[in-house]
Amino acid sequence: MNLFVSTFINKIDKKGRVSLPSIFRSALPKDNKNEIILSKSIRNNIIDGLSVDRVKEIAKRINNLDFFSEEHEDFTTSIFSEMLPTNLDKEGRFLIPEKLKTFANIKDEVSFIGQGYFFQIVNPSLALELQKKSRTRLNINKKTLGKILTGDVND
Repeated sequence: MNLFVSTFINKIDKKGRVSLPSIFRSALPKDNKNEIILSKSIRNNIIDGLSVDRVKEIAKRINNLDFFSEEHEDFTTSIFSEMLPTNLDKEGRFLIPEKLKTFANIKDEVSFIGQGYFFQIVNPSLALELQKKSRTRLNINKKTLGKILTGDVND
């Protein structure tokens, strides 16, 4: 499976490293197995973790926007200028830069939340809150996986 799934809580060690869950490591593309891209989320004070392949896909989609539009500029500036590539060591550990830890209010442990084609790195107390909010929104808006699979997402 090449998707980031499940939720994990890991401690940050004394050197500031955290271990990427092994199931997440196995979801990384084979040609970029030791590299992840970290970025500030646009919607919440959390960190998005992406594979190089996912970043390329996002770049292609943004490239389809009118190059001279404010929308193109807003996306490129908000997304690409905030990305920080990082490498995993032999044990799958990596450093979360201080400015990202501050942004996400991360201290000594993090939650990794699988999001399919990317993952989130979140303060553990916020992780449960985000999961509950998402499920509540789906229920309130009566969104079902069946509607997504059939393409009927507007009902």
